[in-house]
Amino acid sequence: MQERHIGILEPDGFSALAREQLATMGRVSDYGGGDLAAFLADKQALFVRLRYMIDAPLLDGAKALRVLCSPTTGLTHVDLKELKRRGIVCLSLKGETEFLEGIRATPEHTIGLILALLRNYRTAFLDESNDHWDRDRCRGVELAGSSVGLIGFGRVGRRVASFLDAFAAQVRWYDPNVVDYRGKAERVGMIRELIAASQIVVLAASYEPGSPPILDRKLIAGLDGKYLINIARGELVDEPALIDAIESERLAGCAVDVTADELAGVSRRRWLALTRFPNVIVTPHIAGATYSSMRATEEFLARKLVDALSKANADIRSK
Repeated sequence: MQERHIGILEPDGFSALAREQLATMGRVSDYGGGDLAAFLADKQALFVRLRYMIDAPLLDGAKALRVLCSPTTGLTHVDLKELKRRGIVCLSLKGETEFLEGIRATPEHTIGLILALLRNYRTAFLDESNDHWDRDRCRGVELAGSSVGLIGFGRVGRRVASFLDAFAAQVRWYDPNVVDYRGKAERVGMIRELIAASQIVVLAASYEPGSPPILDRKLIAGLDGKYLINIARGELVDEPALIDAIESERLAGCAVDVTADELAGVSRRRWLALTRFPNVIVTPHIAGATYSSMRATEEFLARKLVDALSKANADIRSK
């Protein structure tokens, strides 16, 4: 049987164990820059992260590709229709609920962003260009006793709720897809009601490409005087309406780890311009970017790929 060629498009810090697992199925090589099409030309399987848009122009250079592996739950960086048209299978973490229960990076970052907004950390973190020693200008809000509304109550939302409970916050949530829940957090039947009852709103919902925003212009109007944190997907928000609200200084604060059309950077310049306001925080999609979580997800997906390739080998032998 011809040797398989497996490529790692973003090899920096890639799990050594995952690499060993992949090596049992073929020759593994890393992209180190240069001619991308030449690197992709012979790859039957490809590991990606979030730096590249996996679309028709990129795939045109990957004629041999049969399996794409993305250790992510969201797939806005992948043109799934184009993969299907070309007969390429996409392996990801979407739907891997049991495994993902042990991944805490995104909920932890969510709490970090909430605290950073409430405690004015952007102003409070001093350096040579910000040396104004004045505790009163950094006076903040305690999370204890604050009302927090979670839009989306899947794996991330529930873990964030448990963390918030430890901070003695009042937690409510909205998610039409969740039926069975017996925890402390209070369910709310409509997003509008959730926003009205919350001082802090956290967007933690999943996103299906092509879906309309969950937070439209009317709902964003209800965020006046409140804090908004988005660690899900930028496409879940009417970004022009949200940016307008921030520029009008209507929100108490806003922190985003994601933006719409993230790889294209269409709205990124506007978001970076908004950081002139001390109550706006922008992080570059780092919620899941910890050593332990990335290592675990790469190893899990490598096993998933090895299983898929082993099954394909068995099917070929049986014919």
